[in-house]
Amino acid sequence: MFKQLGWIVTITTVTSTLAAISLTPMLSSRLLKLTKPKKGRFSYDKTIKVFLEKTESFYERLIRFILKRKIWSLGISIAVFVGTMFMVPGIGTEFIPESDQSRVVATIELQTGLRVEETKKVAREIEAVITDKYPEVEMVSTSAGSDDDGGVSAIWGTSGSNIINISMKLISVDDRDRSCWEIGDDFRDELKKIPEIEDFKITYSGGMQMGGDNTVSVEIYGYDFDATNAVAAEIAEGVRGIESARDVQISRDEMKPELELVLDRDKMAMYGLNTATVSMTLRNRVTGLTATKFREDGDEYDIVIRFNEEYRNSISDIENIVVINQQGVKVRLGDIGEVVETWMPPNIDHKRRERIVTVTAAPYNASLGDLAKEIQTIVDKVEVPNGILVDVGGAFEDQQESFMDLGLLMALSLILVYIVMASQFESFKMPLIIMFSIPFSFSGVVLVLWLTGTNLSIIAALGAVLLIGIVVKNAIVLVDYINLMRDRGVELYEAIALSGKSRLRPVLMTALTTGLGMLPLALSSGEGSEIWSPMGISVIGGLIFSTFLTLIVIHVVYAILERPGARKRKKLAHRKQYSSMD
Repeated sequence: MFKQLGWIVTITTVTSTLAAISLTPMLSSRLLKLTKPKKGRFSYDKTIKVFLEKTESFYERLIRFILKRKIWSLGISIAVFVGTMFMVPGIGTEFIPESDQSRVVATIELQTGLRVEETKKVAREIEAVITDKYPEVEMVSTSAGSDDDGGVSAIWGTSGSNIINISMKLISVDDRDRSCWEIGDDFRDELKKIPEIEDFKITYSGGMQMGGDNTVSVEIYGYDFDATNAVAAEIAEGVRGIESARDVQISRDEMKPELELVLDRDKMAMYGLNTATVSMTLRNRVTGLTATKFREDGDEYDIVIRFNEEYRNSISDIENIVVINQQGVKVRLGDIGEVVETWMPPNIDHKRRERIVTVTAAPYNASLGDLAKEIQTIVDKVEVPNGILVDVGGAFEDQQESFMDLGLLMALSLILVYIVMASQFESFKMPLIIMFSIPFSFSGVVLVLWLTGTNLSIIAALGAVLLIGIVVKNAIVLVDYINLMRDRGVELYEAIALSGKSRLRPVLMTALTTGLGMLPLALSSGEGSEIWSPMGISVIGGLIFSTFLTLIVIHVVYAILERPGARKRKKLAHRKQYSSMD
């Protein structure tokens, strides 16, 4: 997605540049005409033009004032930048903002081993609650009590005889007063009132949200089931005590009882049997063998052959199952092995070829980064046995990696911008002067995120990267005109003051048009706006803040780094060099 956005911005920039140097001059020559100024009390010359002229005069006086106090002006500007950087820890961080997709999905777990009929009764009770309490729900889809095979529904959610999956489709965002998160929080309170429910999880996208779930995951690696389960339970208990954590889940389900046939290999060898023959016989008798298919009216039905339930319903029944060896001798399973009751995990997850159990939690009225810090504090207090590794990951890990990638992208952007300007100005000093405007755009981003309470996400950080190419345009306009005035023989400070007055309108027009263009994105409130509005907010804040400080700092830095008569001496040196070559 970000790669495609980068290509779009690049292509748009190239196209607009070509239009600016070719189409715009041609249209100007054809459409622009000399017109007489309109008279009237509210005409342009009496209102806007007067205001702009007064603003330019004030700005010229301001430049002359700060040029006499260059060190103080630069020091105050740097102090403002450093002060805003101290505000960064107060801004929450997240990977990608969650969006209201008009959907609430609940995975509800009842007591293990509960019959399907009982699970369906609880599901009907929950549906009645949804109908009575939530008029915002447009459609409800329920899957209750699926077997472990699960069918197609198992692809999208957890399945089992004690599992209920409920998906609620809400009406449009504009047609309801509550967000999906408010509805989900209220639904949590209703689920807690039902005694049959042991655990539940609420999500808001059905697993289809861009960027994945907005959760913090504690990954616990280890081979020992008991040890990893104990560590996971301890961490989960601590995380449940965090006020800003919701839907705390352990990826490994509770142990389920099962029957295990422990074979005696010596006895098997005595009867001429092997594990393949025994396991196949046991499977066919208990689970069943698909012998053939019955076809009727275009439909097919499997014909499964197995023992009736009364002959496979107890340990003694299993042990009485007969296995026939190659000699035709019938052997009871109880004669070659023993059926024992055990507890085994229903699922074993692996990551990087290691067994893993994950504790996940979703933030509630808090940022992802703040929740990750609190969880890390709890993890640090847990005594981890030898052979077990605990790591905090999930969307928080993706967030950290993405921020590092954006940091590298930002560094490359700065280098490329500097190279382009150095080649155009034929100077290493001028690009440095211009790039003094970039840090203040970051100050503006930090300040506006702090004022609006917006978290620093990948989308907002991407807006800060885009600002690198936007904010330097204002400084380029100022510096280029200062150089032009100095080449015409104007003294340094006089050239800076006159250039600032002359270029104030283009700088303000550039900043206002870009900012107003981003305003609809920043103020949007429709479906999915939560994802992209941080970009508009960060671009507007960084652009406005950097524009006003650029109008001061660029002149000060130029006056400090440049010396009176430097451009004239450089010009004379070039002329001497060219004359000697001739």
